[in-house]
Amino acid sequence: MLQIPKDQGVSPKMKYTLGVLFFLPFVMACAKGKSLSSNYVTIDGKKYTVDDVEKESPAIIYKAKSQYQEAVSQAFAEFAMERIKKAEAKKKNIKPEEVLSQGFQQKEPSQAEIERVYQQYKAQFRGAPLEKVQPDIVKFLKENAKQRYEQAQLQKLRQEYKVDIQMEKLEPPRLKVAEKNNPALGPKDAKVTVIEFSDFECGFCKRSQNVNKALRKKYKGKIRWVFRDYPLPFHQNAFFAHVAANCAKKQDKFWDYFNILFQNTGSLQRDNVIRLAGNAGLDDEKFKACLKEEQTIAQEVQADINDGKRLGVNGTPAFFINGIMVEGAQPLAKFEEIIDKELKN
Repeated sequence: MLQIPKDQGVSPKMKYTLGVLFFLPFVMACAKGKSLSSNYVTIDGKKYTVDDVEKESPAIIYKAKSQYQEAVSQAFAEFAMERIKKAEAKKKNIKPEEVLSQGFQQKEPSQAEIERVYQQYKAQFRGAPLEKVQPDIVKFLKENAKQRYEQAQLQKLRQEYKVDIQMEKLEPPRLKVAEKNNPALGPKDAKVTVIEFSDFECGFCKRSQNVNKALRKKYKGKIRWVFRDYPLPFHQNAFFAHVAANCAKKQDKFWDYFNILFQNTGSLQRDNVIRLAGNAGLDDEKFKACLKEEQTIAQEVQADINDGKRLGVNGTPAFFINGIMVEGAQPLAKFEEIIDKELKN
């Protein structure tokens, strides 16, 4: 049977299980205020505790605690749902498993809906004609319709039963992140510095640029923005693109080339990266002369990667706002919340 992606409205129950299992014992001890001396790792006979890890890599421990918080929040949500279903079942004299679907009337999807899904997932159907896959599409649409109804019912019941999950707010660690003479925009004495670790071949990084530009425009003169290289190993063309961008910096054309590289995220083959340099107004002879020092520049790129790893960066984009880490292509409001707070301090 063809598999069509389901709606992503509800997180799977075990979304965080694997991440939490590793960290759970010492994080639970942290939460209870107990000693962590029984949790440690030995390396070449030397013992290291959670405190040692936190001193050297606070971001790792913060992520562990965050995963634990999210897992507990999910457990509360599941617990509340089961309690509500039992209470409603008793009130209406039905089975708990019937509570969310009660009143649901299954409708046959229209032909237009079926054709829309077929067009959306046509590549996944591998050329199969509509008439062959239509039964699977109909089943998919019916299941999704029921799922949406049950989600709406659950939301109503959560409000009716006044479900309110409260979790302790974790304060993210403030890490020391150096600029190291990397390309920057904004005053050196700005109260807020945002350091971006990014990858020219990363789709999420490309997506984040609209938010980044909006932030630089809104806080012009108030923030400093620094770009550091973090080409991911599975992006085959990324590393050379970052090397080339460092050559553009030497001609004071970094940000022009930066924009062009992100406009071409999906086509950064070596020859194209070199060709695109002309579009950024780079002097061709100087640019090619710089590329002859590729191995030396590669060391600079690798130094950024190494620093990022030490700071807990394991994906792109990653940002540090006065040392406070923000991971992923987040909405504008996520950055504004932190920047506004930093500007007030």
